[in-house]
Amino acid sequence: PPYPPPPPPPPPTSPPPTHPPPPPFYWILRARRNCWWDGHGAEQVDSPRGIDVPGARTLAECKAACKSAAASGLPFCEGVVWERREGKCYRKTRISLGLCDFDPTYHLHLRSDLPPAPPASSPPPPENYARVMRRFEFVGNGRCRFPWNAHTCGHVKPVYQPCLVEQTCTSTKEQCAAKCAENRDCKAFEFNTKNGCWGAPCELHGAVPDHVQVDGPYTCMKKK
Repeated sequence: PPYPPPPPPPPPTSPPPTHPPPPPFYWILRARRNCWWDGHGAEQVDSPRGIDVPGARTLAECKAACKSAAASGLPFCEGVVWERREGKCYRKTRISLGLCDFDPTYHLHLRSDLPPAPPASSPPPPENYARVMRRFEFVGNGRCRFPWNAHTCGHVKPVYQPCLVEQTCTSTKEQCAAKCAENRDCKAFEFNTKNGCWGAPCELHGAVPDHVQVDGPYTCMKKK
C-alpha cells in the first residue's frame, strides 16, 4: 500500500532579536573650566567638599575613579575636574556647564554616557506659547552678546555671559521663553538646537543683550 507523504519540514526558527550596541564611551574635554558648589556649576561627589580623590594621581586614574564612584555607593560621577600641576582629581556631579568658571589651572572632563536629565517642569500648553513669545523681542540668530559695561553680578564670567540666572534643559525655544517669562530676574534668553540636555541649551540671562555673535543654531531674545 502507498505510504502517506512525509510531514512538511518545520518552519525556520527566527533568530533572537538583537539589540543595538551601546554607543562608544568617550570623554568630552572642557579646557580651563572649574566647577564647584554654591552656584558655580557642580556638586562634589566626595566629602568633605574640596577634597581630592586619594590615590588618583594621573588623569587616567582620575577618570577610572569617576566611573567607579556609583559602584562604591557614592553619587553618580558626571565628570572630573583635573588639576594637572599637582595631579589632583575632583569628582563632580550635577554639572551645569554654563555656571562653571574660567580657570587656566583646571580642566573639566565630562562623561559621554550621562543619564537622561530629569523631566523638566510642565511647560505651558502649546496654545499659550504664542502669548509667551509676544513678551519677547528678537535680537538675532546667534549667541547673546552684551554691552561692555554690563553688570556681571559678582561672577567671574566672560563679558558675554553676565548675570547668568540659569542654564537648563528645554526641548524648544518656546519652553525656554516660558522659563524666562516666569523668572523675574531673567531679562533675556538664548536657546540652541546644537546641544542636547547634557549641554543645557537654554540660558536665562539677567542682563539685556544688544547684539549677537552670529551662529545658526542659536537664537537670542530679550523681554520687551
